[in-house]
Amino acid sequence: MYTKLLKLAGIGLISILAIGCAHKGTVSSIRATNIYSDSEKKLPGNVVYTVDQNSLTKLQVTDTVKGMLCGAHTFPVDGMDAFKQSFPTMLDQVFENIRQSDVPPKDGVILIFRVERFEPTIRFTSKFFGSDGTATVEMGVSVVGNKNGARVFGTTVDTQRSKNGEAGLYCSDGGQIVADAVRDAAKDILEKLGERMANSASLKAALAPPPGAKK
Repeated sequence: MYTKLLKLAGIGLISILAIGCAHKGTVSSIRATNIYSDSEKKLPGNVVYTVDQNSLTKLQVTDTVKGMLCGAHTFPVDGMDAFKQSFPTMLDQVFENIRQSDVPPKDGVILIFRVERFEPTIRFTSKFFGSDGTATVEMGVSVVGNKNGARVFGTTVDTQRSKNGEAGLYCSDGGQIVADAVRDAAKDILEKLGERMANSASLKAALAPPPGAKK
């Protein structure tokens, strides 16, 4: 009798998991604060930044699930707004004066950020009356700095972050597991970008005041 009940429960679980639903998590606020610089001072000069809008759409993925378990469901993720809104906090730790603009400043530097790669996935493993999820996010972001039409800085940062969690009976918490992995990946990317800019000799030279200028 007990074995029969277990079989019926298993059949019921499979039936539930076969019904497709969308489970979307929320990418929470990203605060990139662990930026290490070889100087106590922020970089001076006139600096503006912009984020390539077309590349930001790569952070919107309609489905991230891999494997058969919960494959009938979709797990979309949208990290665009959270990622875009996180730039001011990171950049304010690196530069004395920076603002967002698409117009290059006179005798200053414009930083152009671009999302190069974004690959979020989640896989599920079954357990008695539930499932666990493991989300992995691979991400790459580039930045180029130009001054008076000439390139003075450029770098690309890549990262991979994973997140494990209990996905629940219907895999319904899988979307949030993915969203949390996206947040961790974006935070790591922003902190690495901040460190590379803060410690760049070429960027420091481009933003240094001219000889004889008042400090």
